[in-house]
Parts: sequence; C-alpha cells; structure tokens
Amino acid sequence: MPAEDPATADLIRRLDAPDAPLPLVQALAQDFATGRFPDPELALNGLRAALAAAAETAALARENETLRAVAARNAAGDRAEAAALLEGASEEPLLSAALRQDRICAAPEQAAARHIARLKAAAPAGGVFRATVDLLYEKLEAGEKAGDPFDMLLALELAKALYKRAKGGELGQAQTSLGNCHQIIGQFRPGRKHLDLAAELFTAAAKAVARTKQPENWAFSQHNLGGIHELIGLRHRDGAMLKKAIKAYAAVLEVFNSQAAPVEWANSTAARANVRAALGRMTGDSTLIDTALADLDAVLEVLKQADHPAEWASALATRALARRHLAEVTGDAAPLPAAIAEFEAADAVLAGLDAPAERARLQHNLGLTALALPEGAGLDRAEQAFAAALALGRRDHADYRWAESLTGLGEVALLRGDTATAKAHLTEAQAVLALDPASAALQHCAALLKQIGA
Repeated sequence: MPAEDPATADLIRRLDAPDAPLPLVQALAQDFATGRFPDPELALNGLRAALAAAAETAALARENETLRAVAARNAAGDRAEAAALLEGASEEPLLSAALRQDRICAAPEQAAARHIARLKAAAPAGGVFRATVDLLYEKLEAGEKAGDPFDMLLALELAKALYKRAKGGELGQAQTSLGNCHQIIGQFRPGRKHLDLAAELFTAAAKAVARTKQPENWAFSQHNLGGIHELIGLRHRDGAMLKKAIKAYAAVLEVFNSQAAPVEWANSTAARANVRAALGRMTGDSTLIDTALADLDAVLEVLKQADHPAEWASALATRALARRHLAEVTGDAAPLPAAIAEFEAADAVLAGLDAPAERARLQHNLGLTALALPEGAGLDRAEQAFAAALALGRRDHADYRWAESLTGLGEVALLRGDTATAKAHLTEAQAVLALDPASAALQHCAALLKQIGA
C-alpha cells in the first residue's frame, strides 16, 4: 500500500478486519478509495462486500481444487490471476465463483455479460428481455438499500446492454430502466452527470408513449420526469427544474384522481406539494407554500394510515417540512411546534417499517426544525434528532445527508459554546461535503467553521 495514499490507509483503518488477507485488503481498498463513488461510507460498503465474496470462495475451496487455487491467489492479492482460473466457467460451483470474482475485480461489465449469458440459457424464448429487466431492478434496489457500489454499477451495465438490444415496444422500457439506474447512481454521486442523463432518458421514454392510447403508462412516464426534475432542482437549487417538476406532476394528475386511483393521486399530489413548498422557500413566496399545505391536507384526508402507512407517513412528513419552509419565509415561528409533532408522528409509523433511509431523512429535517425554534429552545431536541439520523447507520447517502446531520450536531455544539466538539463534527462533515463543491450544505458548513476560526 503506498504510504502517500491517505484515503486508502483511512479506508483500511475503518475496515477493522484483522483476519482478512492484507494483500487483498490493500488491493481492494485502493480500488474503492479511488473509485467512481467518492463517498467514504460507500467505499467501505464496497470493500466489505468484496471481502465477503472472497471469503465465500475460500470457504468452499476445500471441496474444489480450482477454488483452492482461486482462493490462494485472491489471498495474495493476485485478483486477475484468480479470475483467469475461472474464465469460461459454465457450471456450478465455478460459475457462482466467477460472479463473485467479478465483484472482487471490480468488473461490473463482465458480471453483466455473465448474467445475461446465464439468462439466455435459462429463460424461455422471448423472455430474456423481461428476465434482464427483473434482474437489473433486483440489483439496483439491493445496491441502493445497502449503499453497495458494485450492485448499482452492475444494474447500470445490465440496463446499458438492454438498451442496445431493445427493439420496437421494448425501447421505452429500456430507456426507463437505464434512466432509473442513472437516477439512483446520481443520488450517490456529486455533480449532475448521471441525473442529467436520467432526465434525457425519461424525456425520450415519455415522448414514446401516447397519452390517448396508454394513459396510465403516459402518467407514469410523467411521474418519472417529475421525480428527476425535482431531484435536480432540490440538489442544485435550480428553480427552472422545480417548475418543470410541478408541470410533470400536474400532468400525472390529469390521468389519476382521488376516487379511481387514490394512492397514485396522493403520491403525485404530495410530490407536487413538496416541490411547490421548496420553490416557495427558494423564491420567498409564501403563497406557494400555502398552496402546498392545502394540497397535503387533501392528501391526508384521502390516505388512510392503516391501509397505506408508508405513504401516509411520507405525506405527513412532507407537510411538516412545508410548515418549516413557511416559518422560514415569513419569519414567524408559529408553525414549528406543529411541524415537530408531525415529524414525530410520521417517524413513529416508519419505525414499524423497514425504512432506515426515510427515517434518516425525517430525523434530519426534524433536527433542522427544532434548531429553528427561537432562543435556542429546541437545541436538545435537535441534537437528539441529528444523532438519531446518524444512528440509523449512515445509510441515507443521497446528497450526503449523514454529513449534513454531522453539520447539524456541529451547529448545536457551536450554539452551546462547545467549540471543540463543534470543530470536530464540522471538520469531519466538511471533508465529505467537499466532494460536491457546489453544494449549499458545504457552504453552510464552511460558514460555521469560519465562525470558530477553523
């Protein structure tokens, strides 16, 4: 391991796996420390998953001579030589070992080709396209949930292969699948490259669907457009994108209504309200936020908590966030206690569901809301909420919100006069937020550090 590579050294230190083969650990850590996902938490996730794959091969090595040789080369850090021993594998257990080796070698393109070959051998005639779609979403969802870079990149490679081969009616599905991959990856990476690619793909897919012939598919394509424009607009404070998102969500509501499709109507109405409130905050327009609150009142009248707990909790948290935006724009703190109560009620519901990322976002916003209470009245509650967001495993990596929660803890400490604790939290947060130099979160963190002369 090069002594001048502090990122790799730090990754190995945080791994804390004394029993793992050091040559392999060093080779993998170098890959992930300098890889396509700069977030150090994702790098650690990728390193652990690759080591687990190597350990699985080693555990099976007693029963197979080839696997013994593969395990030995992996342990020595010779991953390419280990992969060469598995080249052309077509039967178990070597085929599964080859797929694990693709992860160890950070070769998602090779893994995608191997998966597709396996699907061609097993899927019925004409079923390879559908089977590939199902597999890529399985990998994409697993990668997003676990913060696993390899699974996300594998899904992207599967989607690229699908897109190249798509014909006729398959093209729209292929564009949407590829767009979804770019959108998820874009949430885990700084900059706009992947998000803009997703927007282009969703736009193309939407143009290919005729509203008169396929109204529901057209509505879903508009919802995809709304989602990507909302994400870009919120992350990059782009008001034009937020306006596009509002227009797209409004188009969805031309197809779905609260009587015939209450869940679809509620989700799109709540999404539009969230964007309206964010745009109102950005422009200082309280009327937009009032409209958003009225829409969310209507959503919560239609949705029943017992029937749709996740959607109900999301809508309630969105209304709480809109209340905070209203308080910020008007300078009137009166909506803040109600917002805190709604965040807490929504979290109580999500606590019974498998939703760590959603809860982390909610707790972070609860912390910001408590922090906004006048005269420091909410400092204790803010500290609890930011700590709760971090305790959820730092798994909400989208736009590095865990680092923003560290910033929140730093601000709490600063307001209490504990500059040593504030500096520690803010310095750690700044190192991660700096991966996206244009982010507002970085600017806020830097301003707080400046206050304490750091």
